[in-house]
Amino acid sequence: MSDIDFVDKSFSLTGNKNYRLSIQVSLNGFSFCIYDADKQKHVVLKTFSYSANIADINLWVKEINRITENIADEIPAIKTPVGCLFISRKNVLIPKSIFSINDIRSHISVFFQLDELDEIHYRYIPEIEAYCCFALPSPIVSKIISRFDNPHLFNQAYRLIRRVSGTAMNIAFCSNFMDVSIFRDNKFILNNSFEIFDIKDIIYFISAISDKFDIKDAPIYISGEISNSEAKNLTKFFPSIIREHNRKISLLFGVEISSKYYNLLSLHECE
Repeated sequence: MSDIDFVDKSFSLTGNKNYRLSIQVSLNGFSFCIYDADKQKHVVLKTFSYSANIADINLWVKEINRITENIADEIPAIKTPVGCLFISRKNVLIPKSIFSINDIRSHISVFFQLDELDEIHYRYIPEIEAYCCFALPSPIVSKIISRFDNPHLFNQAYRLIRRVSGTAMNIAFCSNFMDVSIFRDNKFILNNSFEIFDIKDIIYFISAISDKFDIKDAPIYISGEISNSEAKNLTKFFPSIIREHNRKISLLFGVEISSKYYNLLSLHECE
């Protein structure tokens, strides 16, 4: 049984529908949504928790296999490539001018400890002429590819950076870290990941970055795993915070849930 189970009355498993399927994989669970491109609305959102804490890669594969088998009859044939969003801190940006496929692993390993089973993927970001490079566990990737017919793989940092919006700070909160990207006058300034333990860490990093790049009055767009109470506390220190969310999902489940899955719900825009 899923934690969130939304199916719009217009959704159909049969017929010639212009659907986009997006899935999200993390150590905290598995989710998927279906976007109706003709009606321009989401018609399905489902999220699943694992039945046990993920202690090793074999258990993770087992849980992904269990969930994907259970939802096999709930997903129609999708004409367009499936988008798969992996939540992982192991990502770096490499400028196009120095990008080399052979060097990606060494670049990532400077900042993050790579596991033996980590495989490297990358996506070009034309807005900043750089590649978002990220490491993913090979057994999980293999399972997703076999089930969803060679999907397009993304890291949450890619989706965050693609949101170019004048002068602004964009933040995606994950379970124990936050990704931050900064733009000034539509020009890319910074992308980085910061480990966080509580609201004090968040306040510190936002303050430090705002001071460093002199963008104290710029909008701060936030999404991801942050509670309503935490978001409210942040607005006391940073009045320019704007919580991004999907309007329909917000009406159904509240802003907190909609914001948590904002990057998943908007992944079809990256295709």
